[in-house]
Amino acid sequence: MSKLVGMQFKFQYKRGADNGAADALSRVGHLLTANTMSICRPKWMQEVANSYETDSEAQQLLTRLAVISPDEEGYALHQGVIRVNGRIWIGANTALQTKLISALHNSAVGGHSGIMNTFQRVKKLFAWTGLKAAVEDFVRQCQLTIRKRMVRQSE
Repeated sequence: MSKLVGMQFKFQYKRGADNGAADALSRVGHLLTANTMSICRPKWMQEVANSYETDSEAQQLLTRLAVISPDEEGYALHQGVIRVNGRIWIGANTALQTKLISALHNSAVGGHSGIMNTFQRVKKLFAWTGLKAAVEDFVRQCQLTIRKRMVRQSE
């Protein structure tokens, strides 16, 4: 450092072709882009998309959304899945509806927490006709929830 202090320096610009060493300013941006991309998509999302094939209401929605998405009612098509107001729309597939309710009710996060809490959890992510009634029926039939209720009543 002491040797360099006494010297005088002159900075001189050299064009990219004349400059032998590559630096941050001479790099070409398009060579640094990603050419491939992986997307992780849960299995149940594909199950949702497949359930539309046998649902007449879903078929009508898909036809309408292919022309205009989002529509005036808040329905939109995103990667083959219908969404309404940001929530995933589930058709008339009761087996899939029950599977989703079960996942949110029986999980460690759900904790068999009753009708209203389970309903709010499901409603935040999904939408379908008769959602509240489906959640009520499911929670009423849940054995662990029934036992919890009986324990509270006996106390």
